[in-house]
Amino acid sequence: MVEVFLRRRMSMRKTAFLIIITFAFWGCVTFSQTYKLGNEAEINKNWDKAIKYYERAQLESPNEPIYRLALARVKSSATLFHLQEARRLANQGKKEEAQAEYSKALSYDPMNMSIREEMKNLGQEAKEKEETEKESYEFPIKLKVSEGKVELKFAEASLRSIFQALGKHAGVNFIFDEQFKDVPLTIDLADRTFEEAVNFVCMSSRNFYRIIDEKTLIVVPDQPMKRLQYEATAIKVFYLSNINAQEIQNALAMMLRTQFKTPNIIVDKNLNSITIRDTPEVVAMAEKLLKIWDKAKGEVLIDLEILEVSRTRLRELGVDFSQQAAGLKFSTDITNTTGWEKLPIDFTKTGNFFISLPTALVNFLESDSDTKVIAQPRLRGVSDEEIKYLVGQKVPIPQTTFTPIAAGGVSQQPIMSYTQQDVGLDVKIKPKIHFEKEITLELEVKITSLGGKGIADIPIINTREVKNIIRLKDGETNLMAGLLREEERKSLKGIAGLKNIPLLGSLFSNSEKTVEQTDVILTITPYIIRGIPLSEEDLKPLWVDVERITSAGRIGRGFPGEEEVMPEVTEEQLPEPAEEEAAANEIFLDPANFEVPKNREFRISVNMNSEQEISNMTLNLSFDAKVMRMTDVLEGGVVRQLGEKVPFFKNIDNSGGSCTIGFSSPEPSRGVKGAGSVAVLVFEAVTEGEALVSISNITANSPTGKAVSFQTSESQIVVR
Repeated sequence: MVEVFLRRRMSMRKTAFLIIITFAFWGCVTFSQTYKLGNEAEINKNWDKAIKYYERAQLESPNEPIYRLALARVKSSATLFHLQEARRLANQGKKEEAQAEYSKALSYDPMNMSIREEMKNLGQEAKEKEETEKESYEFPIKLKVSEGKVELKFAEASLRSIFQALGKHAGVNFIFDEQFKDVPLTIDLADRTFEEAVNFVCMSSRNFYRIIDEKTLIVVPDQPMKRLQYEATAIKVFYLSNINAQEIQNALAMMLRTQFKTPNIIVDKNLNSITIRDTPEVVAMAEKLLKIWDKAKGEVLIDLEILEVSRTRLRELGVDFSQQAAGLKFSTDITNTTGWEKLPIDFTKTGNFFISLPTALVNFLESDSDTKVIAQPRLRGVSDEEIKYLVGQKVPIPQTTFTPIAAGGVSQQPIMSYTQQDVGLDVKIKPKIHFEKEITLELEVKITSLGGKGIADIPIINTREVKNIIRLKDGETNLMAGLLREEERKSLKGIAGLKNIPLLGSLFSNSEKTVEQTDVILTITPYIIRGIPLSEEDLKPLWVDVERITSAGRIGRGFPGEEEVMPEVTEEQLPEPAEEEAAANEIFLDPANFEVPKNREFRISVNMNSEQEISNMTLNLSFDAKVMRMTDVLEGGVVRQLGEKVPFFKNIDNSGGSCTIGFSSPEPSRGVKGAGSVAVLVFEAVTEGEALVSISNITANSPTGKAVSFQTSESQIVVR
């Protein structure tokens, strides 16, 4: 019987050995040698070579899905690599090399339209765009003048006669505003074009001009209200692609707002567009700002490799007895016996007894497990937006609430409900692209698993969670590990009674120790697919009002970024200030006469001319509320001369057509005198008609408390 058992055991060992050899041979021939070469090239980031091997492996085994997935993965990486190289070469000015890299990227991803667009726009020059922008803001009416240069010099000549002489030379007519002041002027206009000469004279005399038609110009004093009256207006719609129009409306209005005017901005939510109505200079400045702000967010590609190391260590030490028990068996030959009474029972023969003992093996064994890959996703996302990746399952968690059976009773009726909780691997990533070609990743990794059942069979959830913020370079790999969970079990096997004997029990027993340790390793590699598109023009400062100063305020100028070199003005060429008889202590409204279209905003400046110091002042104004409506009152330069935080109050009553304005010096012993603006009145023309804006009462005091009297004037407004 012992021989039969040994024979069977040897047969089982041979069968197991053959099975192990078969599986080992099958595991060795699973992947072809070509695929292994492609895998090595992929590890070394030799994408072109890896694609070559993977394509060959796919041709050898067309039905193998692993080869197709590997080829698609490597093609995506190769496209990204060559696209980044093309952009780098394009920034260095190497257009031919960049075109070659773009071609390689398109060969691996032919349907990528963004790469085609970048490749198409590579040779396009920025000067063509600037010329298009300049043409779009040119004034529609252009002067027709002779191309010859002016060779004129004037000494103490009348300003009106100077303009008329220039008009006669160029064949155009000059007309003058009613508030134009004819003053003597000494100026040299030799070797200048007609436009340069007119701009030079206007700048020297503090005037500006506007083109009326092809042969007519009007000369106007350079005052804020005259600017509003004569300035040309342009309307343009800007369609935004990347930013919300409502979010930037206030910021745009603040950037374009001046002391005397707020731009008209209308937002369309459906089209995400902004419509601006203002002067060509302001509209052009708005276009520059929107072009700088409306940038596409950068995109990143994140390679994740999530590994689970289920490490189980088994150690056996001691004597291991087989599962057969020890026993005594009696046997005799009874084949020829005919009855019970004739049984040849003989206990003296040793051949009739069989004793079986368990086999014993001395174990010195130790084993260790390996690692498995959970997932290898490639996540593509936008900068500053969260990317979420979840691998796992939903586990119902019971929840019991108690409610009263009847109204007003005790809460004793249980109601069972279930909530679905995610169990598995939850990864949240929020990337942020920096201008230094680096990426900041806000990581949140949460690993949950079932840890058994608790009270009332409610599942126990084991949680391992890590939150971290890291900053990596483009293509840099970061390894995160240490999310460990360890379980240890000990067991003792041996002969009953003998294994528990002190000291000698280890000879009759086998101790087994099992340690199960689970770790999750996360490798993350970010790539910048598309950064924030910045050009050299975006990094240059935007100069405000430079064109208005250098052009002497020509209305209807065209594109404000047009460069123009103005001649230097010497002190001898500057006109002497005209002596005017200024009325002592005068409060007047500017402009005195004004014509404005219906539904148009206009402003009136309340100006002061005082030879005495004023520490506080209160003004009462009246206007026709049927024709116009006051929307706001802005403090003027006189008030700001008293300090930063000067008490300034306003009270507008559109129903009664009145307004009260006042200011007070923060230092009682300090006042302000001279000429300047006290306030700016902002009106809106409501209906057609004529109206007057007048000052009904003035109360002013000097720093010593003495009352100061003022003369006043009115302003006549015509709404058409």
